[in-house]
Amino acid sequence: MSKEKSLIDLARETMESAGIDPSKGMDLESLPAQNMNETSTPQPTPAPVEAKPQIKETTDIVEGRYEDVLGDLLSEINVVSDWIKITLPSRGKSYVSCDEDIEVKPFTFLQEKKLRSIKNVNASQDIIKTLFKDCVRGLDYDSMTLADKNYILFKLREMSYGDDYSIEAVCTSCEAKNKLVVKISQVPIKFAEDGFEEPIKITLPDSKQEVVFVTPRNKDEKYLADMEKVTDNLWRFAISVGKYTDEKIKKAFFERTTVKDVVFFREHLLKDYYGMENKMSFVCASCEEEVEGQIPFNEYFFSVS
Repeated sequence: MSKEKSLIDLARETMESAGIDPSKGMDLESLPAQNMNETSTPQPTPAPVEAKPQIKETTDIVEGRYEDVLGDLLSEINVVSDWIKITLPSRGKSYVSCDEDIEVKPFTFLQEKKLRSIKNVNASQDIIKTLFKDCVRGLDYDSMTLADKNYILFKLREMSYGDDYSIEAVCTSCEAKNKLVVKISQVPIKFAEDGFEEPIKITLPDSKQEVVFVTPRNKDEKYLADMEKVTDNLWRFAISVGKYTDEKIKKAFFERTTVKDVVFFREHLLKDYYGMENKMSFVCASCEEEVEGQIPFNEYFFSVS
């Protein structure tokens, strides 16, 4: 059985391992420190002292043109800000003079503030018209067809905020609310066929009269509030009925002709000849039924979130 060492024996061994004669002794300051029972606790490394940021020299003196100064301040923004070409769904075939491609650019924060200030339908028409004037060139707003306008609006949103458009859709089976995200770039677009042109000619089924007409434009939206208003204003879209172009004749004709004639003309007037597909389908998260609906305009349309 080994004999337990005394403190004196341990001190002697320590001195001998350090090359010191135990018989001569030594100063305590020269003896290496050693804890026989515990390991030493590491001391925390002091946090590096951060250098104070260098403050650039400022000035209220503007040298050169304001546009040049602003261009320099905004030079690092990595977003699309130039005019880019897009192909209209109508391919320009609905207009007297318009190419199939027009140019658009994203709107700025100042323009977004105007859009988000919309409180009613009447105000929205004026503000959106201003937006188109600033961000669309190559096509007059008032003469633009509703299908082309709708497509351009979605493209402007995609360019300004990104591809994701958050919507809420109600299930028609269980009435549960579903939060969905529409990828604008993936929404199908129907382009006008090669043989399509306006004005459009149709022959009414009962009266056998030929009607020449144009599809509704932005300036006509006030006549499209509901089906009754559309029906009362059919004559406004007809360029001619038979050989007559007189407004009184056209209006009186649609008041006196048959219901079948009126419905036939109305269906052709509101037909989707081209445009962005606004129908969608989704599986309800609550009842797992497949539901069909429409892509809506909502309060987030002119917003990132």
